[in-house]
Amino acid sequence: MPEFSAILFERPFVRLTHDGPNRWLHVVWQGALSLEQVREGSEQVLALIREHRYTKLLNDNTRVTALNLTSEEQAGYQIMHLMFAAGLHYLAWVYAPVDEGRSYADSSVAAANWPLVLTFEEVESAVDWLRHSL
Repeated sequence: MPEFSAILFERPFVRLTHDGPNRWLHVVWQGALSLEQVREGSEQVLALIREHRYTKLLNDNTRVTALNLTSEEQAGYQIMHLMFAAGLHYLAWVYAPVDEGRSYADSSVAAANWPLVLTFEEVESAVDWLRHSL
């Protein structure tokens, strides 16, 4: 992967960027998200982890304005175990400013059953943790 930052995938609801200086995948979700959008973005994240062998992921949800998923949809769509099977070791999940986003983050992290997933209130704290994760 290049040492500079580059946009790898972009839609109105998500942007996936290679962070060259930090050598991780940076995902920025935004707007009101539907199940279809979460699936599309998450599957693209998984594909990039596999293709570029990312071991660290910064999952930034600070620009999410709504998460339009039912509880059943939230519980039924879990993909993190596939990301870890693909080689991901560290995931820093920055909470969305909306309650349903926080709920989805917490249920996803609990379902992942992986000790190196942490949730954060602020991007800066997540970045600091990822930088110091070996």
